[in-house]
Amino acid sequence: MELMIIALLILLGVVLLAVEIALIPGIGITGIIGTLSLISSICYAFVCINNLAGWITTAIVVAILVILFTWAVYGKSIDKVALKKKLNSTVENPEIKDLKPGDEGVAIARLALIGEAEFKGKRVEVRSRDGFINEGTPIVIVNVNGNEIAVEKKK
Repeated sequence: MELMIIALLILLGVVLLAVEIALIPGIGITGIIGTLSLISSICYAFVCINNLAGWITTAIVVAILVILFTWAVYGKSIDKVALKKKLNSTVENPEIKDLKPGDEGVAIARLALIGEAEFKGKRVEVRSRDGFINEGTPIVIVNVNGNEIAVEKKK
């Protein structure tokens, strides 16, 4: 009878942990109950049978957990919840469409490598190539790459 209880506790723990891994990812009630069921099977074997049965149960539970972990990592169960899409789109910024290298403007705030500047009456975020640029300093656009505008102090 004791072996049947231990086997049922192990089976319950494995099923609940498999459900937690495959269907309900995260630390949820199924994972907690499954873990408690596996721990209970080990404790029950030590207390109700003997030390040898307890160590055998511990070895079986550890082996099952290694198999379950290997299945979770290398199996297809993680593929269902893993983010694999690659985003290639960008947000269009209409304020920088007509800006080009050579356009002159002024730093609105201190450019601590990144800050705001004004070009043609438009406020945009820029990146300084000259290091820190103080507020009110005339600047010129060096490069426009997507939404990133590189500027330098006007010489």
